[in-house]
Amino acid sequence: MGIILGEQTDYLKENSTKLRNMGIIHLFCISGLHVFYFIKLIEIVFTRFKIKRETMEITQIGVLPLYFILGGGSTSLFRAVVLVLVQLITKKIAIKISTLDSWCLVLLVNLWLNPFVLLQMGGQLSYLLSFVLIMQQMENSWTTGIKLFLVELPIVLFSTYKIHLLTMVFNLIIVPIFSSVIVPIVIVAFALPQLMALLNPIIMMFEVTLKYLDKLPGLIQVGKPSRPITLFRVILALKIISTKQSKFKKRALTFYSLIWLGLWSWFKLNPYGEITFFDVGQGDSILIREPFNRTVTLIDTGGKMQFGKKPVAMKHTIAKNSSINYLQSIGVSKLNNLCLTHQDVDHIGEASEILNNFKVKNLVFPVGVDTTQNYQRKILPFIRRNTKVIACLAGTKIDHLPMEIKYPFQAGKGENGDSLVLAGNVGGKNLLLTGDLDLAGERKLLESGVLNQRVDIFKLGHHGSKTANSEEILKVIMPKLAIVSAGRHNRYGHPNLEVINRLNSMGIPYASTQDEGMISYRYFLNGMGRWKTGIDEKESIIQ
Repeated sequence: MGIILGEQTDYLKENSTKLRNMGIIHLFCISGLHVFYFIKLIEIVFTRFKIKRETMEITQIGVLPLYFILGGGSTSLFRAVVLVLVQLITKKIAIKISTLDSWCLVLLVNLWLNPFVLLQMGGQLSYLLSFVLIMQQMENSWTTGIKLFLVELPIVLFSTYKIHLLTMVFNLIIVPIFSSVIVPIVIVAFALPQLMALLNPIIMMFEVTLKYLDKLPGLIQVGKPSRPITLFRVILALKIISTKQSKFKKRALTFYSLIWLGLWSWFKLNPYGEITFFDVGQGDSILIREPFNRTVTLIDTGGKMQFGKKPVAMKHTIAKNSSINYLQSIGVSKLNNLCLTHQDVDHIGEASEILNNFKVKNLVFPVGVDTTQNYQRKILPFIRRNTKVIACLAGTKIDHLPMEIKYPFQAGKGENGDSLVLAGNVGGKNLLLTGDLDLAGERKLLESGVLNQRVDIFKLGHHGSKTANSEEILKVIMPKLAIVSAGRHNRYGHPNLEVINRLNSMGIPYASTQDEGMISYRYFLNGMGRWKTGIDEKESIIQ
């Protein structure tokens, strides 16, 4: 269904990441050969039964739109069907039109119907790679695979932020097998289901080969290049594959490779640090990253609360669409610390996704969290062997953690009142994070005397609830900015109006992920920095 009809089948959804990582996703974006086979089949049948050519052509033109609708209407199928339709119609009305002109006309029609088609990776690859195939005719499969690879790579990197060092090898191995063996087999099996049992083992063998190749080391997290750089590299790749001048081609290939090296170096030696509050809805997830990626710390992961008696299968999309996507886009592949403040799902619900997608050196949580059911089910099964598990109390020293642990003072049950409290100076800003610490916990903090200085940035406790954020603690720390991490129109009414009025009366400005999206303070080693949000186009909350 994926190859013949261009459908986003369950197989493609489950394996799209693997296919992208290997750099062979283009094989499922330029389907169309089967459309020509389909038209040829109609021609053979009509010729055998000696039906008029005019009738045959009208039948072909009439059947193709129906085939497109039944096929699910994917971008690649639209391109293939309309391209053939254009050629059939222009031939019938005696208008000469080249394949390239047909391709341009199809793209114009598709843009008219869906102006966003070229903003999606599937649309970009479908049209760009089909363009390459049209312009590069009479090539062997290896040469074609290399050319497709060079053009595809900038698009895939822009969308997935990764590259495999063996991608070229994968293409040289897989493309000939796919085009010469798998596609014909799939078409025959689709047309003659009786042969499915005979042909299926060959397809299964191909799938096993893909799984084996995917496990080979060499996947590098690069980061997301800018649009201008991506566009330039696509144009450069097109120039490389179209030129016949060997000297220019060598120089261009060298420059093409140097751009890769430059991108990788930039993301690995990122000169600015940041304090980022992710927009994870009703939950918490905070990133602290020091300049040059010296340390990368994620505090909480966000997660969706479940209500009702029956457990519902969780779809982990919160972290994928926020912290995971962002971290990978800036080239981060490992975390020095993953800190979990307490056991509530809206703080640790996405921990399994974080542990699956990143190498985590230290897993940090307050003593007592490891005894909870949420930890046992949602975290413990996903911890890797090289991850150090640290159950801590106030004063515990952890290598490469840029903040100090101020609370709890004794073992708890992983509840709000046992939340991990972190404080420290990051980028010249005194930062205080209290998780979901309640009023009783705040009093213990004040009585202990560990909070003895004013704070620049304070994340309001418990998402701005009135069960936290007492006037007493605010008077002691007097933050220059309070951050609210809460979901839009949440059922709890966070942030509480009483707390907001308290902030206003004390002259404390605040910003909320509800209104601003992701909130980030980015700074350089010289202490200069600025605020940036995911929604506000002014790129500033407060100066």
